[in-house]
Amino acid sequence: MTQDRVIYLLKLTSIGTVIFGLIPLFALAASYHGIVGWFMDLTHLPLDGAQSFGGDSEKVLGAIGGGLLVGLGMLVWQITIHVYAKDPATGASIINWGVWSWYLVDSTGSILAGAWFNAVLNTGFLLMFVLPIMLAKPRQTVTA
Repeated sequence: MTQDRVIYLLKLTSIGTVIFGLIPLFALAASYHGIVGWFMDLTHLPLDGAQSFGGDSEKVLGAIGGGLLVGLGMLVWQITIHVYAKDPATGASIINWGVWSWYLVDSTGSILAGAWFNAVLNTGFLLMFVLPIMLAKPRQTVTA
């Protein structure tokens, strides 16, 4: 995979992460908690309506989690355009450390909280970040 393609995919995944992180904020602002409640129920399979996004604790944790996802997406975007584009090895290392740290803590905590399916969903996000980096072709150096 070319470096340009990797940059495109990392930016696309960053935008998707930001959008996903903004969903709880919009749900709180519009007092429409259905989609976030559905997601909470999904992470605690089966889909039985037992989980919601109605309590004060759920709302503040949704805001915190959403903010962290927005921050992660923006951080990877900035690393992609300012570091990875010029120095792929350093940029890849920074992105990998950050994304793997998020993944391990979020997924482990989700499993401990009984929301094991969130770890499955997290794996999708993880792969969207790390696969392009793993599949990147090394830069060709020109020798005179």
